[in-house]
Amino acid sequence: MYDVIVVGAGPIGSFIASRLAELGYRVIALEQKECVGENVCCTGIISVECFSTFNLEAAIFRKANSAKFFAPCGQFIRLERENPQAYIIDRASLDKSLKQRAQRHGANYLFSASVVAVTPETDCVSATVDYHGKQRTFTAQAIILACGCGSRLPEKIGLGEITNFAFGAQAEVNTIDLDEVELYFDQNLFPGFFGWLVPTTPDKGLAGLLAPKNPAPYLRDFLYHLRAQGKIASTEDEMKFGTIPLGTLPRTYGDRIIAVGDAAGQVKSTTGGGICYGLLCADIAAECLHQAFLTNDFSAARLSSYDKQWRAKLNRELQSGYRARWFYKRLGNRHIDKLISVAKDSGIPQLVAEWPDFSFDWHGPLISEIVKHLAIASSLQPVKALSKHND
Repeated sequence: MYDVIVVGAGPIGSFIASRLAELGYRVIALEQKECVGENVCCTGIISVECFSTFNLEAAIFRKANSAKFFAPCGQFIRLERENPQAYIIDRASLDKSLKQRAQRHGANYLFSASVVAVTPETDCVSATVDYHGKQRTFTAQAIILACGCGSRLPEKIGLGEITNFAFGAQAEVNTIDLDEVELYFDQNLFPGFFGWLVPTTPDKGLAGLLAPKNPAPYLRDFLYHLRAQGKIASTEDEMKFGTIPLGTLPRTYGDRIIAVGDAAGQVKSTTGGGICYGLLCADIAAECLHQAFLTNDFSAARLSSYDKQWRAKLNRELQSGYRARWFYKRLGNRHIDKLISVAKDSGIPQLVAEWPDFSFDWHGPLISEIVKHLAIASSLQPVKALSKHND
């Protein structure tokens, strides 16, 4: 009998396992993979603010304070801040360090343990686990679903489902003279989304993209495009794939149950990054569970405070990103070319460089300001419509 079962040992699962174990609760994390950091499809860009706030530890490849944004025609705009805004890290090392932190606080881990069912009961909640072909049952006072995107567990236990997704693909590449992050926008190469080329170690980087479906052929085309442009010499690793939620669960709580991270849809609606928002929500969840233990009340009514708190924190930002994506999906390449040109000529680089409240993780205010600038400088009707919508 444990106090808390955490389903999933990714960064969000290990973080909340660590927080609760540090508070003195008996915690076990159940992970279906054989080890942490295995087969991760993540670019590993984390803001300096997030790294500091949550006291993260990971191997840092580079610090980033600038990025180039490429239009379909090849023209680009370069945005830069004076100080580093993000770290490009080895994502596997982050997962391992968070696991080790949780273990130092007393959390237990069980790998190759696939949770197939969760059953809330009057005085506990049970998790049925497929462990090396045999079923085992674990019980606890509460269970946390940090099982990532694509798991059916939230739907099975009545929290609803996320119905809108993006699909990511990424490969390690041998780069040529790459010294900063590059983002690519082209409705033919990545319809409705974008691609990236990110430097890691010398002469190596990560090339990837988001796509509406079946991302492998899109990535092959993108890699061919990068080679033709002289940006990469070759690919080194096989493609890795991931699923990104583009919406949130209708409910992220139930009797003795809380869902966090990608499983709850707590990701940046602009980029699909899930670490910062997932950690923020895990922090809220840990405190709510702590209060539930103090009152011995794990009812849905009690745990609903978690849902209210994290939505109050993130909803405005999420909605701003959803509107930005809605707008972008309706642009053709000719419009994107013009937007990049107008942005370059209308002082957007200076606006970003001098924006007093710039945040790598909170894009909404800056998006609204940029849209207003573009609406004034451009005759593009979609831009004006989005500006009015944001107002």
